[in-house]
Amino acid sequence: MAETVLILHFLVILFLVAGFPVGLAVNHTGFRLFHAGVLAFVTLLVLLGVPCPLTLAEDAFRGGPYEDSFLAHWLTRIVYLQWFQPRHVFILDMAFAALVFSSFYWRPLKRRDGKKGPPP
Repeated sequence: MAETVLILHFLVILFLVAGFPVGLAVNHTGFRLFHAGVLAFVTLLVLLGVPCPLTLAEDAFRGGPYEDSFLAHWLTRIVYLQWFQPRHVFILDMAFAALVFSSFYWRPLKRRDGKKGPPP
């Protein structure tokens, strides 16, 4: 079960990273707002120093020392950015969040009426 949570964790991260350029290209209001909401939640957790619920669930299912499978070994290294210092991960997260949130200014949401400019 822990590997399932780890895969879900990886997919959430993939959505956050890949969802940004996809959201800009498609400019679908619902997609971009959902993406920004998930990113806001993750960023708030980072700012408050609160562990991610998926991390806590994975730890609970793991229940102690284990031998990693190949998949778990590499996904763990990717999900937890084990090549970087925690300070650098924090800076990277804040910079990415600033980029995504600023995109609502330089790439406004599509209006439903098809006109240019910000929604009314």
